[in-house]
Amino acid sequence: MISSINRVTSKKSAPRVPVYLAAADTLAEQIADQPVGTRLPSEDELAGQLGVSRLTARAALAELERRYLVRRRQGSGTYVSRRVDYTISRRHPPSWSQSVRDAGLTPDVRTTGWRLETPSPEVRRRMRMGPRRQVIALTRARYIDNELVGFAESFFDTELVPDLPQVLDPSASLHDTLADHYGLQPVRGWFGVAIDPATPEVAEHLGLSGRPPVISIRSRTDAAARDHRPVELTVSWLRVDVFRVEIDFDT
Repeated sequence: MISSINRVTSKKSAPRVPVYLAAADTLAEQIADQPVGTRLPSEDELAGQLGVSRLTARAALAELERRYLVRRRQGSGTYVSRRVDYTISRRHPPSWSQSVRDAGLTPDVRTTGWRLETPSPEVRRRMRMGPRRQVIALTRARYIDNELVGFAESFFDTELVPDLPQVLDPSASLHDTLADHYGLQPVRGWFGVAIDPATPEVAEHLGLSGRPPVISIRSRTDAAARDHRPVELTVSWLRVDVFRVEIDFDT
């Protein structure tokens, strides 16, 4: 049951906040412990329970959506949402799937293509490769509970992962395959993170409307068992409404 906004705002002193923000704060407190996917009352029902107009209730929901606390689905309703904490640090294994599992959700990775190619200058520099070397390039789509939330391109040193296309299960964790099958003791060697408007290609891959912000992560995995030789470079794009990235840098 949603409490009236008046009971909450009466406890607060100046400065006075706009009614829709007060309503949003009230809703945020009351859905904090509700499970992800819980359906909220309709705008009319919320307006009545909060003691505000329907327009104010709609503005409050829009504010919560901007905070990534709810997700509104056209023709279906508004649902409690949470972003997945994705921590990048030396102390966390470079495993996207494990980060999702740690959040209590179900990851699913689907391989969409393989190719052998000459790496770009950027990939060659990050992988410390000579000009005549080739890499195995892999593209994968990432899902959480069957919802598309990201995709990635990965580039591999062919000498360290022979027969990788045959070894890697289409839905398996790259980190686990490098660790368990190849025994490389994968560790994070380098990373870069940015939040930028989605390119047309990225927006199309993720099924996004327009060009909203996305999280771009470039991450290199090194093989600790092979003198920390670079084994993989991944460029991934994640939906900013689904993930919260934290950089935990220590020296």
